[in-house]
Amino acid sequence: RRDDRKFIENKANFVLVKASNGHKYALEEVFSDAAIMSRMNDTKVAREVEVLNKFMRMMDVDPDRAYYGFAHVKKAQEQQAVDSLLVTDELFRSSNVKTRREYVDLVEDVRATGGKVYVFSSMHISGQQLQQVSGVAAILRYPLPDLDELEELAEEAPDAYGTDDDEEEDSEEENDATLTKVREDMELMNF
Repeated sequence: RRDDRKFIENKANFVLVKASNGHKYALEEVFSDAAIMSRMNDTKVAREVEVLNKFMRMMDVDPDRAYYGFAHVKKAQEQQAVDSLLVTDELFRSSNVKTRREYVDLVEDVRATGGKVYVFSSMHISGQQLQQVSGVAAILRYPLPDLDELEELAEEAPDAYGTDDDEEEDSEEENDATLTKVREDMELMNF
């Protein structure tokens, strides 16, 4: 025999599927079939496809709980909001050592705060889909207001909240008005 023993022992794990063509993009078609995914539910590929689909649904349904791009994901992790981190293996093979270190640190931070990390193969269709949205994404534990809005508010803060150092102490009425404005802004951001 030709060392077929491993194949024979795992014969029950093989799944016969039909696809419209033989290209790797047909895998997306195969993985979208619920019957196939139920038979593959304990494989790494199935978990990756499931979490990527969850991220994509979250982008549509609850975008404040789905972020992508290193800067946004890093900012969310600083607030310990990342529940699931999705990252492609290609980012760990970057020729820039600093870039690799940043992603390794991000992965370690997420794991240290109890988050789950999924490393996607860039050779697989799910990894390629993730690469299209920057190669790194996160599903958050709780919604965060749009980080761009927070950055804009931080820039406006001295003017909007009356915190210029040159001004004399505000009267009690002005402090109350400022506090009211802060509360309104927080309510707008769902705090």
